[in-house]
Amino acid sequence: MNRRRLAVILAGVAAFINLYAPQSLLPLLRAWIGDDAARAGLIVSAGTFGVALAAPFAGLLADRYGRRRVIVIAAFLAVIPGLFAGLALTPEALMAIRLVQGLCLPGIFAVTVAYIAEEWPAAEARAVTAVYVAGTIGGGFVGRFLSGVVAEFAGWRWGFAALAVMQLLLALSIRAWLPPGRDQPKLRGSPRTPLLPLLLRPGLRGAYATGFLMLFALVGGFTYMTLHLSEPPFALGPAALSSIFGVYVIGVLVTPYSGRLLNRFGHARVLVLAWAIAISGLLTTLLPLLLAVAAGLALFSLGLFVAQTTTTSFVGESAGAERGPAVGLYVTCYYAGGSVGGVLPAVVWHWAGWPGVVGLIVAAGGVSALIGWNSFRFPKDEPHPVDEPLPEIGGEA
Repeated sequence: MNRRRLAVILAGVAAFINLYAPQSLLPLLRAWIGDDAARAGLIVSAGTFGVALAAPFAGLLADRYGRRRVIVIAAFLAVIPGLFAGLALTPEALMAIRLVQGLCLPGIFAVTVAYIAEEWPAAEARAVTAVYVAGTIGGGFVGRFLSGVVAEFAGWRWGFAALAVMQLLLALSIRAWLPPGRDQPKLRGSPRTPLLPLLLRPGLRGAYATGFLMLFALVGGFTYMTLHLSEPPFALGPAALSSIFGVYVIGVLVTPYSGRLLNRFGHARVLVLAWAIAISGLLTTLLPLLLAVAAGLALFSLGLFVAQTTTTSFVGESAGAERGPAVGLYVTCYYAGGSVGGVLPAVVWHWAGWPGVVGLIVAAGGVSALIGWNSFRFPKDEPHPVDEPLPEIGGEA
């Protein structure tokens, strides 16, 4: 594996190592803020809300100043709020810090997706996108596991500090190994891509809706599953809860092969298959056995990771010359779904507990699969094709 591909993987890790880490800290945070599931969910959702706000501008900044520059700067900026998270004096301060951190992150992953689509030919870009998504999965697991283990022995504040140190190491590695892209930064007077026409294109509009529901399911599922497992009969602590996220390892191993599935079966079929796997896994978590819950979460996360690869590669391929803004708008919709997913299920949680949350997510998954099936069969709907074909770029299998 060459350094460029490794740097892309590390960008995926850097983008997600902090974003969902509070999920494994929720038992300790609930003791700090009080027994309020919605308020605890807001600590997770504040980061995703920041991502949703900043994502459209990340693509525009990358078009103007260059993708590699924006990725590196964003990776370093994310370190600062990570350090301050452990110093928060009130829950509201922690939410504000998480919001700021979320504002930094689209510069990493939204721009990295556009970087991949620009630097590799379409068939190979699918495989690279799958490897990148595996990196995001690894980042999500490492963030939850590291913060949970550190918090078990030193408290949740040191858990955030450990993540900040890891973020700094990742930023240094990306700066050293990620080469400049072939994109040329635009001059100050260059025309900007309007976002409204992107929303009017059927394929992209379907991808935005699918992405919204996808992260709604992932954030809602793992946030309220953490609360579920922290209560009897499981009563798991932070370290044990962080170990549950070891199911992500299956996603790291299997997701890179989803690029081959996409090349063979296309985006629409793979998306429906991915949701079928995710929903079957989620239903398995209703069994009152920890082993069954772990197996169900493995299927649930695997299905959503394959769905994420499918939707991300679809947007990168179908956006044409407006790739940067289109990916940024997709990330906005995706993380808006994550923000809602951290809070809305709290209503169902208080009324029907974990089974109610499962029912809500299953309904969202069915709608997402239906929208994707009707939208992803038409990846060539863009009115403005790429100015010139991407040259073949050598890479590893």
